Amino acid sequence: MEYVIFSSVYKDFRDAILENIPNMQGMIKLISSAIPPICNVLNMGFIRVKLVAPCSIIAKNGLNEEKIIYEDTNGYEQTPLIQTYRTGENGMATIEVRAKKNHKFSVPELQAVKLICDDLFIFLGRSRLMGAVHYASQTDTMTGAPNTAQLVHHCIELKSKHQLHNYAAFFINLKNYKYINQSKSPAIGDKGIILFTRSIMDMCRGDEIIARLGGDNFLVLVKKENKDQFIKALSSMQVTIPTQQQPIVLNIQSRIGIYDIQPTDSMNEIMHCSSVAMNEARIHPGNDIVFFTKKMLDAAYHEKEILSLFNDALKNKEFIVYYQPKVSVKEQKLCGCEALVRWNRNGQIIAPGDFLPILEKEASICQLDFYVFRKVCEDIRSWLDAGIDPVRVSSNFSRLHLSNTHLAQDILEIMKVFRIDSKFIEIELTEASDFDDKVAMQKFVNELRQNGISVSIDDFGTGYSTFNAIKDLNVNVIKLDKSLLDHIGDEKYHDEVVIKNMVNMINELKLEVVAEGVENTKQLDFLQDAKCSVIQGFIFDKPLTKEEFEKRLENKVSYQKNS
Repeated sequence: MEYVIFSSVYKDFRDAILENIPNMQGMIKLISSAIPPICNVLNMGFIRVKLVAPCSIIAKNGLNEEKIIYEDTNGYEQTPLIQTYRTGENGMATIEVRAKKNHKFSVPELQAVKLICDDLFIFLGRSRLMGAVHYASQTDTMTGAPNTAQLVHHCIELKSKHQLHNYAAFFINLKNYKYINQSKSPAIGDKGIILFTRSIMDMCRGDEIIARLGGDNFLVLVKKENKDQFIKALSSMQVTIPTQQQPIVLNIQSRIGIYDIQPTDSMNEIMHCSSVAMNEARIHPGNDIVFFTKKMLDAAYHEKEILSLFNDALKNKEFIVYYQPKVSVKEQKLCGCEALVRWNRNGQIIAPGDFLPILEKEASICQLDFYVFRKVCEDIRSWLDAGIDPVRVSSNFSRLHLSNTHLAQDILEIMKVFRIDSKFIEIELTEASDFDDKVAMQKFVNELRQNGISVSIDDFGTGYSTFNAIKDLNVNVIKLDKSLLDHIGDEKYHDEVVIKNMVNMINELKLEVVAEGVENTKQLDFLQDAKCSVIQGFIFDKPLTKEEFEKRLENKVSYQKNS
């Protein structure tokens, strides 16, 4: 009798409950079906398990449960044997065992019963741990929503039932959510995301599901007939966060890419197509809800191709620098130029619009900007060595460079290598559109100006911070964006009044004003009357190769209108 615990009965019991069951209910059910032979041998008439656990990731409201594992129909004694165990999450497990009716446990039986209790605690704890691991692998721990892994599993199940094509995929990106984190606090931002997610979870019906992909990105599977309801709710959602003071109300706006799932689609295709549509919404502000089209997919493949070719193209010097002259309006003489880049791929010129926006998105533009700037300095040095007087050359630098705290030093170092005087260099930056960029831009511009380098704000008049750019940045050149000239001469628009006042203000601040993209005499005549000092555009000259531009420098060319 002393060795019954090591018998085949115990082995059969252990073998039966060694299955990988990641939830306690399932494990208790399995134990209940496997334990009767052990209970008969050890004269156990009643077993009950109780678990108390605090609130946690896997038990949002804590846990206070008890389950009867075994109950003899012939009855049991009232005096229990109680075993208690402390859990790793600072909870408590209690196992209560009673002997069969009219039986008292012997000492060997008590030892065996305690060992069985230990086993029950270990196996139930193992099951709970497996449940926690499974939960963590399938769930976004902050919001409690499914994560990507659970979304994929859910879609596989729907596809196996031939139901997946009844759904649309909504790829959601919360707009400008970093500003909520910055202006409120990261903790408030997190609470906002939690409330947003739970609101969408409450909207989901049946097999509809929202999954958090990470950060402020989500994917929602919506029945196609419910698309309009979700679009309306997701476009702009208000959540209220309770605090010790006044409640904080957040207006959460979303960019949404919508893809109607097809019967043959894989999960990768669903994610890709919906994210491509969402990126279209990101690229084109003002259009926050975009439905996927095949044309977008072609553009995405083109983008991928450009990025895959870029590094080799840079190494092989496939990027060619062109120079577009700037002309003094008063003297109609060459007074400067802008360095522009073209991509010569196997003898075919790729238009800047086909690759620059793509490189800008991926930050590869920073490599290209320095490539161009180095070539500009190299060309200026070659002109100086040949006895040709250069003009000031403006070279473009993306705002993405502003995260580089050594940007000004990097530029100055290249100029030092080629022995270029600062009077020949102008750095062109797109105007800052948010506070972080502007602060970094102020520091960068001041460093350049202290070293005698001209700095221009490009695309002036198109961003939100137009007048702040003039007020806060120590620039000496302002370039009016080409789009401002599109409606010159059209009485339906007020662009002429706006431009005249802009130019007047810039002149009064004693800054140089450049109008780019000037193509016809109507625009030129207007800009002359408005006292714009420098013109850049096809009306005088197209972008030129180094050799063509060098001839302009040698001949000290004067310009007449081309149209």
